[in-house]
Amino acid sequence: MRIVYGPIKSLGLGRAIAVDPISRHPKVCNFNCVYCHLGQRGITLLERTNFIDEDSILEQMGDCLYRDQCDAVIFKGTGEPLLASNVFDLARRIREVAPKKVALLTNCSLLREPQVLDELDAFDIIVAKLDAASEETFQEVNRPHHSIHHQEVVEGIKEACRRFRGSFRIQVTLLRENMGELESIAQICRDVGPEYVYLDHPEHCDPMHRVSKREMREAMDKFFGTHCRSSQERE
Repeated sequence: MRIVYGPIKSLGLGRAIAVDPISRHPKVCNFNCVYCHLGQRGITLLERTNFIDEDSILEQMGDCLYRDQCDAVIFKGTGEPLLASNVFDLARRIREVAPKKVALLTNCSLLREPQVLDELDAFDIIVAKLDAASEETFQEVNRPHHSIHHQEVVEGIKEACRRFRGSFRIQVTLLRENMGELESIAQICRDVGPEYVYLDHPEHCDPMHRVSKREMREAMDKFFGTHCRSSQERE
């Protein structure tokens, strides 16, 4: 499997080189989101561990970093990137050689861990996923390991945003299952105070979960008081 690939179109980051610090099939994650493009089969992992050595990633970066069409490097993977215990060292090494912003896309399940909080500044940008405002919807949409609860995830997002010195952003994936909670999700976003809120929609999941373009446009109005952008802007 490719550890480094792209450029890809990334909401809010332009064209980005993607780095997968897990690079496993099936996926390795502590969530099993209903809209996951990697499918529903995978390995559930709670402990952080190393998957890929740093030299392998830097080897594959090659001249990708210097392509004019590349605006950023984003860590996103075949699972939750923060489960890779060397993800911060990898980000620092890339920042040393890359004239690009380095970003992390995370499901936020590990943001309450002191070691994780202490090292977040290895990145320039953090994009934190938030798809629910209640435990019930969190379980229905994100389907986390039974030890992970919604309120703890929200507390982790708030603490990470407070401590992070770079650009902290929130990404909300709009689905049939969470449309009734958008006002509450928007209020959490206002409480957190990220630099941007991105409204995304899954392109490859079952149509029963998808929302319409009209609903996407109407959802923007719920997020007043935030710098809100929609994935429709890149279509």
